[in-house]
Amino acid sequence: MIRILNVGLILCLIAGCGSESFTEIETTRSPLFPGFNSYAPRDEVMAKLPREVEIKVVDETSLAKGNSTPPYRVYTISIAPYPHLGQPGKLLMTFYNDRLLQTAFYPQELDDYVKALRKSGVAVEFAQELAKGSTVIWIGIDFDNNHYVGWADKRLREQQRRWLARYQ
Repeated sequence: MIRILNVGLILCLIAGCGSESFTEIETTRSPLFPGFNSYAPRDEVMAKLPREVEIKVVDETSLAKGNSTPPYRVYTISIAPYPHLGQPGKLLMTFYNDRLLQTAFYPQELDDYVKALRKSGVAVEFAQELAKGSTVIWIGIDFDNNHYVGWADKRLREQQRRWLARYQ
């Protein structure tokens, strides 16, 4: 009987050790846009934003289904005007469970912005992802057919995908 209890206890410990909280903050952050790193909490990011910009909430989603499901909260803000590398544009920042997951810069002139990025050392190309450590950078088109350059932490992006695969 004790042997069965020990086996059960070991199985419970193994299962518990394999569970993911979906809220941990990694000690090694990854740059997602100048001055902003992945895993930064929302209040830390908001404190760094210039006072003269307009900040709008563009998405606030929660998919958690009660106490048995880990949290799933996505919060996206739009910051405009927001210049980068001398190019005017708009910046979107997306948080996953209060950790900065992704940024997207919508330049007014994509070609000029991509040239400025390349001059700064970011050799991003159309139709491919550039990986720098845990950061991935790409040129994308959103649902409204607007071009942007995105930065994401691949660890957080994969964690978000795991949550959706397990609990959605």
